Amino acid sequence: MSNGSEYTYPRGWFVVSFSNELKAGDVKPMRYFGQDLVLFRTEEGQPCIIDAHCPHLGGHLGHGGRVEGDSIRCPFHAWTFNGKGECTGVPYAKKIPKKSSMRAWPVSERNEMIFVYHDPEGQEPEFEIPLLAECGDPEWMPWDHSVLHIKTHPREIVENVADLGHFKPVHGTVPEVFENNFEGHRATQINKGKAYPRGGGVDEYALTATYHGPGYQVTQMSGVLESRLVNAHTPIDENSLDLRFAVSLRIARDRETTARFSKMYIDNLRTGFLEDVAIWEHKVYRDKPILCDGDGPIPGLRRWYSQFFRPSVS
Repeated sequence: MSNGSEYTYPRGWFVVSFSNELKAGDVKPMRYFGQDLVLFRTEEGQPCIIDAHCPHLGGHLGHGGRVEGDSIRCPFHAWTFNGKGECTGVPYAKKIPKKSSMRAWPVSERNEMIFVYHDPEGQEPEFEIPLLAECGDPEWMPWDHSVLHIKTHPREIVENVADLGHFKPVHGTVPEVFENNFEGHRATQINKGKAYPRGGGVDEYALTATYHGPGYQVTQMSGVLESRLVNAHTPIDENSLDLRFAVSLRIARDRETTARFSKMYIDNLRTGFLEDVAIWEHKVYRDKPILCDGDGPIPGLRRWYSQFFRPSVS
């Protein structure tokens, strides 16, 4: 990351899974923030994330590890660790060795998504993810979600919040109102205009898209249908990330009809992101770009984003 920042990965909450992708007893290896991690759900249903490699002789808990109660058992020598990273058992030892704990990562399950909190200094979360009233509401469809693996840095995705100039040439969308607000850990885009779907026609839209920290955005959109969109990106390493996106539609007429619209909606979302991906994966980042008066408040967005790379205030 440039702009004089100290760290490679931003500090904040990041989505690592949708809730329906992790059942009780499931174990999943993950690699995020340049580190090997393991995600598991205890028998009582609590999602947990700890470092992947056992402190004993380095076995990877995500490959062959098993959930037992509130702990995960290492496939190598059967040591067990709970969601706090504490060693809870060594089957062939009289006592648990000192310094046998592993690092546990802060986890939050909200809005039917599983979040991990990343902070290079190991500090506690500075903000929480707000609850969405639409989740579980019978008038709304469940999340229809998907994921893309992209070779880019998260800053390229975040910059879309302020990049007014790219909408028409990349997406064929014509914003008529475009405003931004950067306050604390939130960055908001207010956007109204006309979209021209690839299949033809015109869709007048109005949306408010808000980032809650550096990696999780919720969009409230009205148009032909009322929807809630999620755009969540989590860095894998310095040059790649997972982009998760999802849509929930307010039920119109009946669930079956709305489900068909939802499938079309998610396909359109994927198409739109792929249009951006074609740019992101081949562009370079300019620390000091030459900007014009129609570009949108890119400098303000960059100042807002830089806070997540500064050491936290104790």
